[in-house]
Amino acid sequence: MTEDDKTLTDDLKEFEENPYDHHDKRPEDVVRLFYIHDVPVIPVISKRGILIGVLKKELIISQLSDIERVEKLKIDEFITQLAERMNFDDLLPYGKIREFVVINIFGEVQGTWSRLQLFSACENNKGYSAVNEVRKQQEDQAIEWMIYLILEHVPRGLYAVNEKGKTIFYNSYFDDYYTEKFKKDFDIEFVEKSIMDPFANELLAHTYGDDIHFYNKDMDLLYERIPLVSKGRKSGFLIFCETKDKEIRVDDSSGSLQEKIEAYERQVIVDTLQGSSSLADSAKILAITKQELKRRIKDLNVETDLK
Repeated sequence: MTEDDKTLTDDLKEFEENPYDHHDKRPEDVVRLFYIHDVPVIPVISKRGILIGVLKKELIISQLSDIERVEKLKIDEFITQLAERMNFDDLLPYGKIREFVVINIFGEVQGTWSRLQLFSACENNKGYSAVNEVRKQQEDQAIEWMIYLILEHVPRGLYAVNEKGKTIFYNSYFDDYYTEKFKKDFDIEFVEKSIMDPFANELLAHTYGDDIHFYNKDMDLLYERIPLVSKGRKSGFLIFCETKDKEIRVDDSSGSLQEKIEAYERQVIVDTLQGSSSLADSAKILAITKQELKRRIKDLNVETDLK
């Protein structure tokens, strides 16, 4: 794998379902990791690989005895409250362990660290405050989840692949189209092969406005192909499926992908506000906090009288 390939892989995130539901992981899932990997401690790291703290098996188990308190906490709150700062001397009793599974603040496994990596991280993080690192990861996770939510609710089939033709994302509309068309479960390998096959994708002579359309023979699918750009370079493309309804369209002639995403986000928020009686109700429908909704309303210049 070249350095460029590695950079591209690091930039992409695969979605099969909503991975940002805080109820998707529970404290019990963290306990299982201790037994599965047979370790007494589990390091918690940030998205940048910074050590936030270390979870101790006995402490996690003891906290689970207070079921009423634990059930009120989101998984990121539970983990960050119990992740302890440890120094070299604190880690010496675990010096015989060669490898540690590491997780993020949402309980998702991020790979493994050697004991040297863990010991070095503890020494290098002296005097470092993990609060900002945790807050940044929570904000990034919320933004990524919002983008996922928007794409999932765009009323068109969407399918995104990277430059290698591997799936990054597809929404339920695309899944529903496939299963209804072929009367069988979704076959991701078939879709990837069909999308990347030049003989299966015909460039249409007629277009709608300035948009270029393709026709996929394998799936009987009319679509627009929109480049995905990461750090100034193409990292794949988004298939935006056409339907008989032309009201919601992606204008590929101008504007970045981020601008298009923000436009859809704004429309989702506006539609939700119009059908709600309060900001709290709207936030509940969108599965975000009221504070986050207020911030997005301000950033996207949405006008509303709801309180």
